[in-house]
Amino acid sequence: MIVHFVTSNKGKVRNARRALRDYGIQVKQIEMELAESRSEDPKDIALEKAEQAYKALGEPVIVEDSGFFIRALNGFPMTHIKFSLKTLGIENIMKMLESVKDRRAEWRMTAAYVYGPGKHRVFTFIEKGIIAEKPRPIKRKMMSELWRIYVPTVLKNNKLALSEMTSAQEEAWTDYYSKNNQFRMFGEWFSRRKS
Repeated sequence: MIVHFVTSNKGKVRNARRALRDYGIQVKQIEMELAESRSEDPKDIALEKAEQAYKALGEPVIVEDSGFFIRALNGFPMTHIKFSLKTLGIENIMKMLESVKDRRAEWRMTAAYVYGPGKHRVFTFIEKGIIAEKPRPIKRKMMSELWRIYVPTVLKNNKLALSEMTSAQEEAWTDYYSKNNQFRMFGEWFSRRKS
């Protein structure tokens, strides 16, 4: 089975392939321009874009969108990650959190699958963590500048931001993510649907 994944992000494609290979699902990347709403919920954005892609291609598609939510900032930046990093940068985000005790934050990653007119499923994975006290060093390739301030708490006793993890920690985090993420949720649903 092949699933068409509409994205220009090769990292997202790797993540989807890693998660879906256990279900015998191959991922074919398709790049196309899609209009994006200003919604603050990645579910809404992913579904709107998937519906656009389905209309353009005439076949089932997956589209993924994500948001980063900082509890003490009422969820900011939500789905406006690129804009907030471009205008504020992580330094100013950190200034907003000076003397704030509640450092909880989370990534919300949604995959929307549209497989017919009015037919869709949405899968959201939430990864919880905390905001570091200051930006951390870059010791590996990053997908976002937020990786310098985000410390995932899914790894036991982890105190390192995503940007500075050791190879072993990165492998453990990648393994956790690929076994629990939005693409895995899709794979489980899809395999039950086809059986």
